Amino acid sequence: MRAALLTLLVVLTGCGVSSGASGDGVDRDRFGYRVGSSDGRETVLLRPVTDSTRYLVYPAVVDSVGVRPAGRPASGDAVAVEVLIQGALPDACAELTDVSQSRSGQFVTVDLMMRQPRETVCAAVVRPFRFYLMLDEPFEVGAYTLTINGAVRPFQVLPALEDVGDER
Repeated sequence: MRAALLTLLVVLTGCGVSSGASGDGVDRDRFGYRVGSSDGRETVLLRPVTDSTRYLVYPAVVDSVGVRPAGRPASGDAVAVEVLIQGALPDACAELTDVSQSRSGQFVTVDLMMRQPRETVCAAVVRPFRFYLMLDEPFEVGAYTLTINGAVRPFQVLPALEDVGDER
């Protein structure tokens, strides 16, 4: 699994992503590092329920959303799209628990849920997080609207540079 994620990261960083401050092709201002980040955000994964603890489940708090297509598709092709969701967990016990997504044409809806154990006292400490999500279906060239927990974020998948030159 770790090797697959590393391979995906290498592919995404080499596919026409806009340059960040370092100029090496990775958009660190928006996507940062998956581990060892200096922005104070922990990269988190979903944690399925594995015991009989009762939980309160509700939408995760989302601060910002970044969308990154895996390059620019040639005419008629489609590419994967990765979403970076940044937010904050409200206490020491809260954790991300579930994500669901649906798509209808140019509209994508994502629900990211968090949970807190019932009847448990937790330290009131805000824990900033980042969560990476690959959208289920590939995307063709075009404009799309992504809604995450009610927050709307438009994004585009741009055509390959050689296709743009052909339209002149």
